[in-house]
Amino acid sequence: MNICQGLIECSKLFPEKSALVFGDSRLNYTELEQLSGRASCILRDLGVSRGDRVALVLGNVPAFPVWYYGILRIGAIAVSVNTRLTEEEAGFIISDCDAGIVITTQSGVSYDNCETLTVSGDGQEVNNDILLNQPGLPEGEFLEMEPDDPGIILYTSGTTGFPKGATLSHKNVRSTVHSFNHLCGMTTDDRLLLMVPLFHCYGQNAILNSGLNIGATIILQPVFDLAETKKIIFEQKVTKLFGVPTTFHLMLDSCEPVDIESVTYCFSAAATLAPQLGAAWQEKFGMPVYEGYGLTETAPFASYNHPLKHVPGSIGVPVDLVEMKVVDPETGETCDPETPGEIIVRGPNVMLGYWNRPEETALAVRDGWFYSGDVGKMDRNGYFYIVDRIKDMIAIGGMKVFPSEVERVLLDAPGVKDCAVVGLPEPVLGEEVAVFVVSDSTEPDANAIRNYALANLGQYKVPSKIIFLDELPRNPAGKVLKIELRKLGPEPVAAQAEGDDKADNPTLLTQLTNSHGSSRERMLITHLQNSIQALTNTTAPPAPETGLQEAGMDSLMMVTFATNLQNDLGGDLELPATLVFDYPRIKDLSGYLLNALGLGDAPPAAASDDKDINEMSEEEALLALQKELED
Repeated sequence: MNICQGLIECSKLFPEKSALVFGDSRLNYTELEQLSGRASCILRDLGVSRGDRVALVLGNVPAFPVWYYGILRIGAIAVSVNTRLTEEEAGFIISDCDAGIVITTQSGVSYDNCETLTVSGDGQEVNNDILLNQPGLPEGEFLEMEPDDPGIILYTSGTTGFPKGATLSHKNVRSTVHSFNHLCGMTTDDRLLLMVPLFHCYGQNAILNSGLNIGATIILQPVFDLAETKKIIFEQKVTKLFGVPTTFHLMLDSCEPVDIESVTYCFSAAATLAPQLGAAWQEKFGMPVYEGYGLTETAPFASYNHPLKHVPGSIGVPVDLVEMKVVDPETGETCDPETPGEIIVRGPNVMLGYWNRPEETALAVRDGWFYSGDVGKMDRNGYFYIVDRIKDMIAIGGMKVFPSEVERVLLDAPGVKDCAVVGLPEPVLGEEVAVFVVSDSTEPDANAIRNYALANLGQYKVPSKIIFLDELPRNPAGKVLKIELRKLGPEPVAAQAEGDDKADNPTLLTQLTNSHGSSRERMLITHLQNSIQALTNTTAPPAPETGLQEAGMDSLMMVTFATNLQNDLGGDLELPATLVFDYPRIKDLSGYLLNALGLGDAPPAAASDDKDINEMSEEEALLALQKELED
């Protein structure tokens, strides 16, 4: 048994069929199989052998499957590292699993005690001198592994705030691949869009491994971009659409049925899909969004809300060969139907354990059952539902943030005496990170804390709300009452954070209104540039003509940017969810915003009585605009 055997078998059955599509380039099954075989030979020549760990710091590019399968072919363990992590965060993972080699497209990056291979995005060039597609290179074989031999390690946040490596066997992955192939109805005729990260269990097992196991074609997209995604779906005739709730939220607002007419099946995972969103999608496109439930530790497929009986709001029933039940967290006894408790999972998909963490493994896996930390219930028909989380994990657009990790970092930030991190509701991303801070400074500085977070955390982990309190609410035992913090909610929080200083810190809208002419446009463009620079953590602001994606923003950053912009402007102006995708250049976005606010070149419909705005003095025009905004 080997995770890569699906690719090898399909290369014999469909040698000329496209396995990967990436932009204008194609790799058929024979080419992908040969490249992975040659990659395995290079790794073997470097001394990599069965059981060794090799880290992949790669995005959604052909290099990922080439080297991923190259690692697996020789019985080594593939460790996929989140490309959004800082160098320090990635370094911790590489050191923790004792990886001897790191494979990346980032030139000039090095990590302690390991060798770095810099490869091209197409996966065919290594260290600028070895071409894997050259004739004469050895083809490479693959080792038959025992079902319970470790195949991959995927890192997830730990209860101590440090990531821990969920170790999945070849059996774990092969079982979840079988479930996806069967339950999602995958066939060799399918064309699957892979826009969720390959370093994530969802992208890696649900789409890449499952798709290549059945002989489908995988269309790789580096990051989700609304306009580009619509284009790819239409031009590549995508048949099955896999995404996260944020994906479907944005596409619902901007797509028409004709844009996705080739799509016959939609699947959402990584965060809970709101029933209202599912119903709106069904009404508009005439098909449901099917949901799966699982965790990295379950490889990830555990349950599925499928076509046999699709129940809105449910996470469905266990997948093939998997058992699930709800137990009392205190006694471990099975709960009656409709009674909340902790969801536990048993089956061939449950991980071997956490890498080099026997104590945490023993807590998580007991008698073969994985204890999820999720509070759920089962109805009388056997369908499961998520009620809440025992753990405080925050889900942001499909990405997960563990509060203790953020707290651990921010306790070293300037002016932070104590802090607590929670997730607050956010309409597009699902949740946003909020930190409540007790400061040891007489003049707390939210910008200093945010800059420290940007320098030491992956961008999606950086709090979007920083709220200062005199003290954190605690129970008699000293534990922070996070439920009390969540009760504050966005509106009271905002008021508390601003306090009496609101008059000294006018909103962006007020500043724009009090300016005029070209200075107004310069002010807004500068604000947009600075906001983008802060999100991307770059050394200089982008030029006004730069596109947001060109400036280094992924889709999650873009949605965060739009949310921040809505807060910055204040007032009653409601920005559309697709704003930053509709106006992807800074200059264009600035022009749209000024016109939407009534502050652009076009005069307002009724500046004042019967007097035309062009006949007014500058002071009169400004007063008229202010009055219109107030009205």
